[in-house]
Amino acid sequence: MNVKLLLGLIFLVSVTTFAQEKKWSVEANYPISIGGDLGNDAPGIIDLGIKYRFVNLSFATIGFGVNSAVFAKNANVTETSEINETHWLVQPKLFSEFKLPGLSKLRPSLGVGVTFINSSFDGNLNGVVFDNSGNDTAFNVNVGLSYDITKTLFVQGQYDFIDYEATINQNDYLGLLKFGLGFRF
Repeated sequence: MNVKLLLGLIFLVSVTTFAQEKKWSVEANYPISIGGDLGNDAPGIIDLGIKYRFVNLSFATIGFGVNSAVFAKNANVTETSEINETHWLVQPKLFSEFKLPGLSKLRPSLGVGVTFINSSFDGNLNGVVFDNSGNDTAFNVNVGLSYDITKTLFVQGQYDFIDYEATINQNDYLGLLKFGLGFRF
């Protein structure tokens, strides 16, 4: 077994065993674009995130998080035409997880932040080669719900509403659904 991997596992187990309050979490989600267009409706590949909780109130926990997602599509339009598109999303946000009396395993959340989108399109269209890329920034609001399977492992669902109009005066928005697993430590 790789020594670095073994040391990493020992560290992770010791942090999760001895931590009184779990301030950090990591998550892996499957993102689905459902509202507005992300390019030519490129399917989601993965969304990875990390969160840090820095305020613990009696009714909620407040923290900062960042997610990064990738959407990609390769399309053969005709025998001589191919289009490849890739979209990278980076989403820093402030969030709050609410504590429900009597339902300690269920955690609704609300977040607000920004979404940075880097898109690239390349390929050839009837023999004409093209390579375009662009960046967008948009306001982001999200709502989510997680359920604790154990003290450290949870499942979650989240909806992100990304509004371009608030930042770049376009009348456009994007909706993302995310479903995944997370680990608190």
